[in-house]
Amino acid sequence: MDFVSPSPRRLGLPGLAGLLAALAACAGRVPVLVPPSGGVEAVEGFGSASMRGEDVAVKGKFAFLFRRPGLGRIEAVDPIGRTAFLMIFREDRAYFVVPGKKAYAEEGPEAMMKRFLGISLPPDEVLRLLSGAWADTGAGSGWNVEQDEQGRVARGGRDGFAFTVREFFPGAGVPRDIGLSGPGTAGRMKVLKLGFNPPQLEAAFDVSFLRGYVLKTWAEILELPDR
Repeated sequence: MDFVSPSPRRLGLPGLAGLLAALAACAGRVPVLVPPSGGVEAVEGFGSASMRGEDVAVKGKFAFLFRRPGLGRIEAVDPIGRTAFLMIFREDRAYFVVPGKKAYAEEGPEAMMKRFLGISLPPDEVLRLLSGAWADTGAGSGWNVEQDEQGRVARGGRDGFAFTVREFFPGAGVPRDIGLSGPGTAGRMKVLKLGFNPPQLEAAFDVSFLRGYVLKTWAEILELPDR
């Protein structure tokens, strides 16, 4: 699954056109990021991923929005600016959507994230990973996280999955470059732009438009020409 840098004009996430324009304007400058004192309920931004494994091969840039509890959206586009695919997470279900083919596949959130990154993570844990905010991770979560000498969460693992923060944004422990590994999978994710607790955009997680799409199996999605 390869995709390339999105065009701001074609992004379906409300507000992300401005975000990507700001990203271009800030090229070469690394912003100072400090999570809000009241907690991180949502993150919105732009990043890149390079993952390879037995069941996944991803390299490219994407826009993302994750909000508690269990909501998420990832969007990537093709070389000429059309939306290549969307991934929408809604608590107990997730949808991989190919707008150009009016087709989608449906699975559980962790299974769908494994399709994308090769690692089974629910949206709320992706939010923790992107924000570096692990304070609410209880003893029963199964996570084992470690801090560096500055008190930042620098690495962690659970159930065979591990992450290592290779670089932080200036500020308060927000990851910028994250190494990822899991059974048969390894790679990295880099956050190029990140914002905390953006205005609620319920339309970003709406899937009512799928009534006009065809439900397919994952195998059928992979067989779509020029997907």
